[in-house]
Amino acid sequence: MPASAIAPPASGVRLLNAFWRSPPGQPRWARPTLLLLATAAALLYAWGLSRNPLHPYYSAAVRSMSDSWQAFAFGGLDPAASITVDKLPGAFMVQALSARVFGFHTWSLILPQVAASVVTILVLYRAVRRWQGPSAAILAAGAYATTPVVAVLARSQISDTLLVMLLVLAADAWTRAVAEGRLRSLLLSGLFVGLAFQTKMAQAWGVLPALAIAYLIAAPVPLRRRLGHLGLAGLLTVGVSLLYISAVMLLPATCRPYADGSPNNSLFYTVFQYNLLSRYGIGAEAGPDLGGSPFMFSDGVAPQVGWLYPLALVGLATGLAWRRGAPRTDLARAGYLMWGLWLFTHAVAFSAGRVAHEFYVVAAAPAIAALAGGGAVTLWAAWRRGGRRRWVLPATIALTLAWTLHLSLRFRTFLPWLAWSAAVLAALAVAGLVAVPALRARYRRLGSTAEIRRGSRLAAVSAGLGVVACLLTPAGWAASSIDSAYRGSGANPAAGPRTDSGTGGPPGLAARFPGSGPFPGAQRPGGPSPAAPNGMPAAADPPRGHGSVPANAAPSGDGGFAPNVSDTPSQDTMALLDYLRSRQPGRTYLFATHGLQALPYLLAGASVLPLGGFSGRVPFPTVNRLEQLITAGELRYVLLGDAGSSPFGRFAARNLSGGEGNATAVSAWVTAHCTAVDANGTQVFDCVAR
Repeated sequence: MPASAIAPPASGVRLLNAFWRSPPGQPRWARPTLLLLATAAALLYAWGLSRNPLHPYYSAAVRSMSDSWQAFAFGGLDPAASITVDKLPGAFMVQALSARVFGFHTWSLILPQVAASVVTILVLYRAVRRWQGPSAAILAAGAYATTPVVAVLARSQISDTLLVMLLVLAADAWTRAVAEGRLRSLLLSGLFVGLAFQTKMAQAWGVLPALAIAYLIAAPVPLRRRLGHLGLAGLLTVGVSLLYISAVMLLPATCRPYADGSPNNSLFYTVFQYNLLSRYGIGAEAGPDLGGSPFMFSDGVAPQVGWLYPLALVGLATGLAWRRGAPRTDLARAGYLMWGLWLFTHAVAFSAGRVAHEFYVVAAAPAIAALAGGGAVTLWAAWRRGGRRRWVLPATIALTLAWTLHLSLRFRTFLPWLAWSAAVLAALAVAGLVAVPALRARYRRLGSTAEIRRGSRLAAVSAGLGVVACLLTPAGWAASSIDSAYRGSGANPAAGPRTDSGTGGPPGLAARFPGSGPFPGAQRPGGPSPAAPNGMPAAADPPRGHGSVPANAAPSGDGGFAPNVSDTPSQDTMALLDYLRSRQPGRTYLFATHGLQALPYLLAGASVLPLGGFSGRVPFPTVNRLEQLITAGELRYVLLGDAGSSPFGRFAARNLSGGEGNATAVSAWVTAHCTAVDANGTQVFDCVAR
């Protein structure tokens, strides 16, 4: 066979080379290094994709949204779209589309999360490259990719992953806008923030002060135009943010689902009161008592996102201080200002409010990574120029090492070799960076050019060792998320171990699950839970992983806060569904049940009416509405549980008008007007038999 017959087409080779080679104006190593980093991150995030736990609440909603276009459009928790999820459904729409294309599986729900995480790495590289060049960009991308909370959220259904991707896209567009004073780029940035609002609501607006203030200061156009640009971009951001809410609320109440989290069927209330103001103690609802002044430095947060705090903060301080005499339009200073305000705003917001989950801090990860990457390059340039500033680099490496050891000593038995390996590498880096200037001075006096070049190579190696020392421990924590024992649960992902002081839900809540818990068919990490006699899951044992765990630390998880669930319903769940399906159920609903008790049945694809929504406290449906559904033949069976009680209760709004009273009234009405029957060992009420 001639060689030409087996040679790849020339066009294919050219395409591969164009994909692999760096664009003009960038170092040859830039594109290949970025692609290798993105590939390694994708492999880490996607490893064992089908074995990841699902979120018990969000997975049920995504199943409904993948089965029903009506539920898809409104973010309905159930296929009939009777009530929404208590968030905006943007991120879950992406997962539902994936489930429609590939089928409803664990991996098909989490695949979009992996893709979003890898895209974030690529876009962050581009944003930082435009600001500080390719070296800072690759360091920032590497720092972000190895952030533990980033890795563990890539393996979960949590919407923050898509939120961060859209916010980094906004930052990338902002960087071009502030460099050129282009309105189009600033509008694009506002568009991305508006889209991010659809995934995590008002948290997306947390970047607006940083983007607006830095643009107002540094954009290379007159002040009037800067103000005009910001006004137009702000209008676009608000318009895109509120477009979905407004469109839904314009529909008559009878044509849309009830808005979960609200006492008055208002999606505006759900978004701004239930999910925002209540987190800061404003309004009747009370949120969880997390947050507080040391929140960003707590055991549950700092190891997830904060290993590079010293490098990022020193980079921010030096980046601003050393460029204080630069022109107003200096892009480098503008970038430090924007990323610094991004970090500061989130730190204040998380510390001042009641944060339901510590993984929310992933929104600060791009700023920390960008400041660390930009700061490292700035400090390296100062070291090369000489003078007193050169000593800031080795001092920062030593400071970052000290912080790494401080965090690691809180978890003494978890991969202890990581911190000590980092210590050895950091010591070598500091020694090299301190010794090289003296060696160079000596070789210059001796006139030895070769030795001077050797000293330059030693300095580069020392700097490289410093980078590895800073990233080694967070990379180890990120990689630990491959192990089911060290990635938390579907409801509360966290990489590595956790201490009792970290968030994981109410202590001892697992005791509520046997016999009375609302999650039949729940699964603990590593496999299914053994069933209690009545079919409810037994309390999950603490998972085990790398070595022993001290008394005050356990593998990251929930302490019984919420179980993991899989895409396969349990036998108990299917037994009840099969029984009711064979007994002439209602035309629309197979049965109704309180709050989160509906989740395993919704996850199995059944049309179940969730009474009281997420918390069990929402006043939906009323007794009159329930009676109407039964009279019309849309509903026949009701499964009563612990009305108004939920293992997520402390994260849900309290004192919703009439919510708990409505749940009690519904239970009383069902007990009085319906007949209790045995459904394969589960008591349900038949509301037609009497």
